[in-house]
Amino acid sequence: MMKVPGYRVLRTLWIAAVFFILTVVQSWAGGGQHYPNGVEDFAVGALPPPGVYLVNYLILAQKNSVRDNSGNSQPGSFKADVVAEVPRFIYVSPFKLLGADWGAQIFLPYYSADLQAGSSLATPGGKALDSREKGLGDIIFSPLIFGWHFNQNLHAVAVVDFWAPTGNYDTYRPATQILSKNHWTIEPLLAVSYLWEGFDVSAKLMYDFNTSNDKFLNPATGTVGNLDPGQEFHIDWAAGYGLKNGLSGGLVGYNYWQTTDDEFNGATVENNKSRVGGIGIGIKYWPKMGPLSMTLKQYWEYGARNIATGPQTQFKIIYAF
Repeated sequence: MMKVPGYRVLRTLWIAAVFFILTVVQSWAGGGQHYPNGVEDFAVGALPPPGVYLVNYLILAQKNSVRDNSGNSQPGSFKADVVAEVPRFIYVSPFKLLGADWGAQIFLPYYSADLQAGSSLATPGGKALDSREKGLGDIIFSPLIFGWHFNQNLHAVAVVDFWAPTGNYDTYRPATQILSKNHWTIEPLLAVSYLWEGFDVSAKLMYDFNTSNDKFLNPATGTVGNLDPGQEFHIDWAAGYGLKNGLSGGLVGYNYWQTTDDEFNGATVENNKSRVGGIGIGIKYWPKMGPLSMTLKQYWEYGARNIATGPQTQFKIIYAF
């Protein structure tokens, strides 16, 4: 009779330790971040003309190292392969509002996550982690998008994105933490693009406010409670040049900082803020400036703290109906 409670205790401690790794060093970023870094790039600040658009993001993230608060790689094996397929539907109205073009959008993310960690990264002497999940993630919607075209060169977009906890979240199944964060995120953002004679300098600046996750497993105690993820600032950027044959390319990158501490049941989690940067190459093909364009990007990360890190590849298609 004593074996069953003992097994459950050991299992809970193992899951708690592994979950600690995965919540601090989520495949996308640290803290409670929803946003997959680096998905936006060239001309991100230029809202397209009135109409209906489909933007489809395909993301492959391969995290193969866990970094601590000093940036040192944690001992033991760790691997997280995440594939995201994210269709985004945009409507741009033919009318003006507050002097700006306006629209609305919705994202419907689908994730497949494969997480593995050696026993040295879980409980000492315990079993290794092997967790796989797939399914619908947390839906993102924006009731109002504002876009300004100040002149032929300077463009800007202002939006507030809302991330709803619609994905499958399970406290004891670590891979589901990729599908859902189990909290809302409110993300005001400003995107700016300067386009001049083929040159493109663009940036998207975002700041995230997160609500509570009431199903967080505390790695220190093995108890479930309320996690209040810290606030976050992050930026996607691109600098490139376009040829007249529809081909363009250049440098792309992102930077992410967790700006405030996480809290668990009202207590501050010390020395746990995450940050990471990424830099890479992007190539865009927009044949005859028609309804279809494609962008391929490869990123390499640097400066990671309290986070899992590794390369990622992204492919984006935009189609105007």
